[in-house]
Amino acid sequence: MISFIEITKENFHFFQNSIIDIENVSFVSPWTLDSFKRELTNRYSYLWTVTADKELFGYICFWMFAGEIHIMNIAVHPEMRGKGIGKSLLERVIQLGASEGVDKVWLEVRPSNIAAIVLYQGEGFREIARRARYYSDTNEDAIVMLLSLHSGGSEVSPA
Repeated sequence: MISFIEITKENFHFFQNSIIDIENVSFVSPWTLDSFKRELTNRYSYLWTVTADKELFGYICFWMFAGEIHIMNIAVHPEMRGKGIGKSLLERVIQLGASEGVDKVWLEVRPSNIAAIVLYQGEGFREIARRARYYSDTNEDAIVMLLSLHSGGSEVSPA
């Protein structure tokens, strides 16, 4: 059985090594430990993990403010990908947004990250723009994706 844990400044030290390990194997330009610590001091930022049997398998970092959610970072341990963990994290954030009256959920994704794009499209996100050369490490564009939670008949209901 999986559990969701909200990470705070007080409990981060219990999870930081696992988060950094997953981050480092997941991204060309991973966030640093300090990047995560800064997020924990931002009043709009949330960091959640998903665990099973006391082992951390993934996390999501997002901002919620002004009626919107911006997904900043999401990653799942490579050995656990394709098992619904990323989908569970994403759905949990969407449910929170719906229950808090959020109108939109935004994110950026590399065009080369096909698995993530498929996940996001499966949750109802659609491409609305591109940011040219957004990723400075590779000069890759970013696909900007949007999920509207309260739009004409496709409203997401809170859990």
